[in-house]
Amino acid sequence: MAARALRSAFALLASLALGVAATPQAAAQAAKPAAAPAANPLAKWQAGRHYRVLSPAVPSSVAPGKVEVVEVFWYGCGACYILDPQLESWKRTKPATAEFVRVPVVWNDSAKRHAKLFYTLQALKQDGRLHTKVFDAIHRGGTPLVGRDDASSLAAQRDWAKANGVDATAFTNTWNSMSVDVKVRQADDLVRRYRAEGTPYMVVAGKYATDMSMAGGVPQMLELINALVAAESRR
Repeated sequence: MAARALRSAFALLASLALGVAATPQAAAQAAKPAAAPAANPLAKWQAGRHYRVLSPAVPSSVAPGKVEVVEVFWYGCGACYILDPQLESWKRTKPATAEFVRVPVVWNDSAKRHAKLFYTLQALKQDGRLHTKVFDAIHRGGTPLVGRDDASSLAAQRDWAKANGVDATAFTNTWNSMSVDVKVRQADDLVRRYRAEGTPYMVVAGKYATDMSMAGGVPQMLELINALVAAESRR
């Protein structure tokens, strides 16, 4: 009996000295290999080549836990028109943390009037239904949806919106509203802070900017955006 007790005590002390768990469950847990470090989602992408880092960063307005993905665009831009269906497809498979936002440029009178059209449709909750149709009207239908001044631009856009099921009075009142003017001014400020020099131009989390040329094409750009979202989601 004394010998067995001595052997048991010795075994216990040995296990403690070696850091071995005293239970089968703990021992099994200790035997598991250490988890490999997570792969860097940006391993194949190079800052300064495939994307640029914005400094200072531009604050995002999305909810905590979300990563803002901004498309800086212009309705009159042919490349934006070509990219649009690709972005619509991406939106259906984008990372869960990504929140997509469009910001129109306000570089000249025509772009400003197109920006007012965008924010008017957004305010009337018609942008989801009509955004692509605006592109189609301009680039396939040959309807520029802008005129020589604000009055003729409003008339052209109102008539087009009415033909697409939007109340003409509501459209006119919203187009002329202070809230739309504020949105247009805010868009102009954001585009300047993003330092966008062309469209389409993508900004992730207000920190990283890229475009089709930098990324190497549309599929590469969308892959890079997903990688930037993944990297930012880990922070």
